[in-house]
Amino acid sequence: MSSKIGLWTGLIGIGSTIVLIQPPTAIAVTKTAIEIAETAKAITVLISDDQTQGSGIILQHQGDVYTILTAAHVVKSPSSYQITTPDGQQYLAINSSRRAAPGHIDVAVIKFKSTTKYPTAKLGNCQTLKSGMDLYVAGFPAATRVLTKSVFVFREGRVSANSNQTFENGYSLVYSNDTLPGMSGGGVLNTNGEVVAIHGRGDREQLTDGTLGNKTGFSVGIPIDRVAAVASNLGVQLSQPRRSIPPTAQPRADDYVAAAAQKYRNRDYRGALADYDQAISLNPKSAPAYNYRGVLKEKIQDIPGGLADYNQAIALNANYGEAYNNRGKLKLNRLQDPQGALADYDLAIELSPKFATAYANRGHLQVKLMKVASRLADFNRAIQLEPNEASYYSYRGFLKIVTSDRSGALADLGRAIELNPRDAATYLKRGDFKYYTLKDRDGGIADLEVAEKLAQQQENTEVYRQTTIRLNRWRQLKKAGSEA
Repeated sequence: MSSKIGLWTGLIGIGSTIVLIQPPTAIAVTKTAIEIAETAKAITVLISDDQTQGSGIILQHQGDVYTILTAAHVVKSPSSYQITTPDGQQYLAINSSRRAAPGHIDVAVIKFKSTTKYPTAKLGNCQTLKSGMDLYVAGFPAATRVLTKSVFVFREGRVSANSNQTFENGYSLVYSNDTLPGMSGGGVLNTNGEVVAIHGRGDREQLTDGTLGNKTGFSVGIPIDRVAAVASNLGVQLSQPRRSIPPTAQPRADDYVAAAAQKYRNRDYRGALADYDQAISLNPKSAPAYNYRGVLKEKIQDIPGGLADYNQAIALNANYGEAYNNRGKLKLNRLQDPQGALADYDLAIELSPKFATAYANRGHLQVKLMKVASRLADFNRAIQLEPNEASYYSYRGFLKIVTSDRSGALADLGRAIELNPRDAATYLKRGDFKYYTLKDRDGGIADLEVAEKLAQQQENTEVYRQTTIRLNRWRQLKKAGSEA
């Protein structure tokens, strides 16, 4: 996971042509994160139809026709799409303009007409990206029934791997930025404010029922040079050079890290472990490879191996906030070392002050240390940094139950469910709260019925067991006309 900065608005200068940055002649000027956020805001659009939404960048224009570059899965259905530009104006897309890249590469273009002058993206060279470099992702997370209007979000992170190989859907750039559903198709920008990739998929594990699970720590995108390779199929002209890979080229460490990231997301843990082993064999100084292998080893219950990998990642990069955060989780949950975990979370936050996940994890830890005010403060900060993360509201709701803030607890649990309506555990939590604390028997039973159904679908045996026990007891009491 990575630090990120909050929501940025504001526009910058107007332009009408694509500027392609070539390494031999370009004069690179590193910008501040705020400047890059402003650049990203000026070129990022919201793409939506009746069912879904995604993001895109303003690639180019000819006359009054603008071309939007996005991920193919954002515009996969033959719908009537609406484009919301940075100034809040809405335009109907030209449906006949929708083109997807061949060979399942996850990029597409769609066009709209406007007489307003909008800036276009400056494209950078993805080949110059190295592991550990700063990287930024921009887009519009999907709206919810609570957050009814999607707002622009800008996330800070780092390059984890930049592979020479093309993997599933054309993804070959891996980065640590925390991303959310709806940001697919948005731009991935370097420190010069240039778009170097199109964001493809976020850092969520794919569950067996098709829903998104825990954060994996990485996101994946399609580099601009790979977009250039299929540009003619999209009906656009780019002079961006295509990455040349000799047929005899040997795989690099980054190639294996990128392959492992996608295998992990697809739950191929054995294959991912083999790839991380290969990456470390080729580059024993790759801190990200050790960090991500540590996450994987925890997943397969190799706790000593996970700890050793986190230690090595930190030894290689003493400023690696993500590795401190992951080691803190292992110390707390696997080694029952809350003080050691607290020290690691403190370091993670000191190194990455906008790292929402680290605040949330430290908030969880305060439960064991009985520091109610501190844990509420940590979840308040996590929510401020990442207002669309359902789990933060769910846990803060539980803390408010403990502190007897009934209205606050109900609001937070409700918001968690609005943001993630398939979270069986939060329905269980709210059902208990309604039934026992608020004496809303029918409301409690209704929530537990939803929890039971979801838990069964998701094969969540523990939540299913708890909901079944409660429901059987409550239904018997209701039938007998009694109250618990």
